[in-house]
Amino acid sequence: MFKSNQIHLFLALALALVIGFGAVGTVQAFEYIEDSDLPAGETVDDDLFIAGDIITIDGTVNGDLFAFGQTVTINGTVNGSLVTTGQTIILNGEVKGSVYGGASAMTIGESAVIHRNLYYGGFSLEIVEGASVARDMAFGGYQAFLNGEIGRNLYAGAGALEINGTVGGDVRVDIGSPQDGPMPFEYFMPAGAPKAVQPGLRISEDAEISGKIAYTSTSDQAGSIDAEPAGGIVFSTPQPDDIQVEATPEFGDDFGQVNYGLQIGRWLLARARELVTLLALGALILWQLPELFKKVIDKATSEPLPSAGWGLVTVVGGYVGAAILGGLVLALGIFFGVLTLGGLGRSIFGVGFSSIGLAMAVFVLLVTYGSKLVLAFWSGQWLLDKISPQAGESKAWSLVLGVVIYVFLRAIPILGWLIGVLVTLVGMGAMWLVFQDWRKPALVEAEA
Repeated sequence: MFKSNQIHLFLALALALVIGFGAVGTVQAFEYIEDSDLPAGETVDDDLFIAGDIITIDGTVNGDLFAFGQTVTINGTVNGSLVTTGQTIILNGEVKGSVYGGASAMTIGESAVIHRNLYYGGFSLEIVEGASVARDMAFGGYQAFLNGEIGRNLYAGAGALEINGTVGGDVRVDIGSPQDGPMPFEYFMPAGAPKAVQPGLRISEDAEISGKIAYTSTSDQAGSIDAEPAGGIVFSTPQPDDIQVEATPEFGDDFGQVNYGLQIGRWLLARARELVTLLALGALILWQLPELFKKVIDKATSEPLPSAGWGLVTVVGGYVGAAILGGLVLALGIFFGVLTLGGLGRSIFGVGFSSIGLAMAVFVLLVTYGSKLVLAFWSGQWLLDKISPQAGESKAWSLVLGVVIYVFLRAIPILGWLIGVLVTLVGMGAMWLVFQDWRKPALVEAEA
């Protein structure tokens, strides 16, 4: 089974994907190609959206590329970032920005160059010798084979990880144990997907790691680490109370000082991450969906009790509904798999679970962050209106002040948890009520 910290990494990758949409430059134009190809020699001077079963990009995109298909192959040049999902993704070209990928299997070919970061969530990832990622890489999935070059740090939550290439910084990984045995993925994976390898961390003597290797596992795997990282090797177990740290001059090595200082640092880091994440998503929403966001805020403030009630129904219904849909996909996949000797069953598993996974990623994002932004922005705007009406007209300052207040209150023991639950329910309920208001005219027109 995947450990909880691996699931958290999956959610972090989903969040990174959404932030990636907002981190790119302002879209001057957005082009959609119905064909599944961009031939060599052709250039798109805008952001490009392309979808189809088999997608091949041999040309140049002078913007961001959004490619969604069964098999996606990028041989050309993307002068922005790449956002792609599918069963199989093959990157042989050059991406000037970051790559955000989700697939059953992704291969970064020997001629591939990624000038910023690589974020990938899926079953299998292979970086071939000769390929390079200029900055950081984050991976959440079952297995990864890294034979190319990563300029800075590698972060991973995986069942199996093999490193034969170069890492310019640290390797930080939550890894499965060889004693776990490989999971029976073969039946559930689409035809042609890589086979599951034995769990565990394996680093060859040819690997070059400029930082340290810090891995968390239920078993010590030093015997399979043949490389000598410049920063040494740190092993820890997944028990939350067992904190293993190296004593440093900054913290000292007296009894209690190291762990106490580390805990304070981690607490401050967690609050800073929450603050930055909420501000980034809030800015994205104010930029892309200002009118819709205002409607949700108005609904939450004008109907707080109905919003809280519907929020409880929405949150519970979302998770229960996902479990029911997952069971139906599993049952249908097994049924048709038996009838068609696995062919149709694999397709149902691939499409069904991919769709549920994408929907749940969006749902969890709304529950975890979107709902908080609704009341955070309103509280910041209300307070600025009282203190300085002129400053209250600034949406940016309302967002910043509201998020800071929420993060501060959320950090208070017990009270912060209660505030978080209340804000989540009201925010989610307001989104649901706005959605219902949007549907009413369409339903009336349909009945007429």
